[in-house]
Amino acid sequence: MSSAGDLLRDKLQVPFEFNRIAGRYDLATSLSQGYSSDLDLSVRRMRLKGDEYVADLCCGTGKSTMACLQAVPGGKVLGVDFSDEMLNRAVVHVLPQFPGRVVFRRQNIMDIDDPDGSFDAIFMAYGIRNMPDYGSVASNLYRMLRPGGVIAFHEYSIEDTPASRIYWHILGYGLILPVAGILTGSTRIFRYLIRSVLDFLSPSEFITLLKETGFHDVQAVPLPGWRGPVLRTFLARKP
Repeated sequence: MSSAGDLLRDKLQVPFEFNRIAGRYDLATSLSQGYSSDLDLSVRRMRLKGDEYVADLCCGTGKSTMACLQAVPGGKVLGVDFSDEMLNRAVVHVLPQFPGRVVFRRQNIMDIDDPDGSFDAIFMAYGIRNMPDYGSVASNLYRMLRPGGVIAFHEYSIEDTPASRIYWHILGYGLILPVAGILTGSTRIFRYLIRSVLDFLSPSEFITLLKETGFHDVQAVPLPGWRGPVLRTFLARKP
């Protein structure tokens, strides 16, 4: 079994850890205050017209895919994830509700290779932090986004200050870890989650990365309430 440290060193193993908890993952997130409404809000912040072709990357069990589908009633969504079990649940729960409007694909996001300008919009929730190379992923997504298209990263990112790190330690080890561990029967992936957030870029660093990639109109907008200091919608456009 992989430890949290092992997962940090080899992030390609993260999807296989999600396979272990897929059956109870939705239960854990359903008890997390604002989980689905936060996803809905981040998608709404993209200000889609409603007829776009959207890529939902690291779609998990499909809650983010649902948010995307509801935002594009005249459009279509591609959901991509590398965890078989999480993706199976997305297929079962989402596909029957939106026939002909959604397709799911199992693929490592590091290897995604759709043609240039394939997507009108790209949404990625809790995903970029799990990639071994943030910069190469950002560059590849920039390539696949059409000119004028919008991208949103719904992601944990904390300020590089003692107060922010203490806040995340309290939230992660005092709430997320014990509750999610009891509900899913495993704490390994959640220990990784907590440590990966501490290792991830600060909001200003991630904004700089996106700008250096070529994105314009880059901004980080906090989510409501207690999640504000740790969870943000990162928005950007391809010129």
